[in-house]
Amino acid sequence: MAIPLGPIARSRALGAAIGGFLAGLDRRVLLLASGGLSHDPPVPTLASAPAAARAASSTRTDGARGPHRPPATGGGRRRGIRRGCRIVPAAEPGLGRRPAGLLDTGNLAAFDGWTNDRIAAEAGNSAHEVRTWVAAFAALATAGPYRTGNHYYRPAPELIAGFAIRTAVPV
Repeated sequence: MAIPLGPIARSRALGAAIGGFLAGLDRRVLLLASGGLSHDPPVPTLASAPAAARAASSTRTDGARGPHRPPATGGGRRRGIRRGCRIVPAAEPGLGRRPAGLLDTGNLAAFDGWTNDRIAAEAGNSAHEVRTWVAAFAALATAGPYRTGNHYYRPAPELIAGFAIRTAVPV
């Protein structure tokens, strides 16, 4: 996801349009959504980061000053980002329960008024990918009511993230 982020209602409308198209295929279809549904690693923006985190995250691997992007295989920048994240307070536990609950109930229109600030407050700083989940569930909802299952989550602190799966089927 990148700025400018469109309204979440647009993501729901896109999903509904995709679902309408898929319904006309007269076939079984698997929909997948990925991205941060409840995701708030303590990764600051450089503008708002404490000075120590800013310095750790922007360290060049070649010792020079200024902007630099080392090759993807280099681990220096990743190590610096991890150091910077340890300086920033960890995210509040339990973020994302409300978005997941709305997906479970099928009340997708409840997302329509959510602003980018509300998404961050409800689901986490890096959770704007919730739009992909809303779009996929909206596509499914065009077939009628659904029920969710397989509510799985595993934290991955070494990645400053987690892994989640949620399935849904028409009822």
